[in-house]
Amino acid sequence: MTFRTIFERTIRYFVAFFIFIYGAAKPLQFGTKENLPDIPVSEMTGMELMWSFFGYSTELPIIIGILQVSGSLLLLFSRTKIIGILLLLPIMANIVLFDLFYQVHRGATINAIVFLVILIGLLFFEKQKLLQVFKIITSKEKKNPKAIQLFFICATLAATLFFIYTLILQKQT
Repeated sequence: MTFRTIFERTIRYFVAFFIFIYGAAKPLQFGTKENLPDIPVSEMTGMELMWSFFGYSTELPIIIGILQVSGSLLLLFSRTKIIGILLLLPIMANIVLFDLFYQVHRGATINAIVFLVILIGLLFFEKQKLLQVFKIITSKEKKNPKAIQLFFICATLAATLFFIYTLILQKQT
């Protein structure tokens, strides 16, 4: 067992523990519609506005919580840690942005930033695997002599579908 292995696993478990707790508590975090502040939106602080937004729906915080709990559980196992990191990165980035732009309490914002930085740092431990995947995804395919023709056919079909779909939507409104 190397220091790197112990360090990586320790910080992975650390962030998994905290995100699990936050995710499990998410359905209770924002309250309910009945607890919304009875003041005009223009008089709300950023945090009150955000809390009202998330508190309006019971389903959204539950979904976010389930994703946080799922991602944190995936972090616990070596075989699934990359999937957990990739699941949690956009969630934590979103939380950081909300915290910053809606002036959430400083401690919560710092925690979210720390957890996001740790998740990004954990990706660096997996850079070889990620580079292999990136090479596979971006590798050149065999030249298709009909690639231009295929592009125009597919683009024309996609544009046609777009217009038909738009017409259907307009008829429904």
